[in-house]
Amino acid sequence: MKPIVSSGELKKCSVKQLSEASMRKQDHPPVLEPKNWNAPAEEVAGELHAFIQEFGSFTPERFAQIKFHLLRYPGLDQESRDNICQISIYNGLCPKCDFLYMAKKCLLWYDLFKMIRWKTVERSPPCIRLAFAKKSIKNVTKFLVKANLIDAPFYKARSAPSCRAMRNWGYCNPDRYCRAMKTGSTLEYNRVRERVKLLGAHDDL
Repeated sequence: MKPIVSSGELKKCSVKQLSEASMRKQDHPPVLEPKNWNAPAEEVAGELHAFIQEFGSFTPERFAQIKFHLLRYPGLDQESRDNICQISIYNGLCPKCDFLYMAKKCLLWYDLFKMIRWKTVERSPPCIRLAFAKKSIKNVTKFLVKANLIDAPFYKARSAPSCRAMRNWGYCNPDRYCRAMKTGSTLEYNRVRERVKLLGAHDDL
């Protein structure tokens, strides 16, 4: 089965600070268990694509409620719900899901915890490291995406969290590099860190 929407093909994630990324890659067509489904994955994908064209967006629950004939039993269990998500990922339809990267409702959200490791954030600002320790995965992801440290499929971040926002959320724990920053953008941290280190090296000469 080829993806229904080729332009939305799932990008292979790359983590610049890790040799191996663990983000979910739907490299192979999903296979549906006949005990759960009355149709193969390719047919379900076509129905999901048509559903999006008609209604503009979807959730697994709403899709299953309208397209109930595809399921062998009424309602969704965890396995059949995950099947819909896997079909969506493979066919690049996730941007149309109302639950995209919503906590505990999206398979890709769960995968962020596998993708983002300490090695990915160890040189990030202290607030980002603290957010990581407290499992505030969305704030961490926004920073890492905007800093080009990860490539999370379908993830859209308008901007990295600002210093002010991180302070308001209780994550601010400034170090000497933070105090040398001028713009209030967390993305400035690494540039300032390198500059301060370089100045310190010159002072030692």
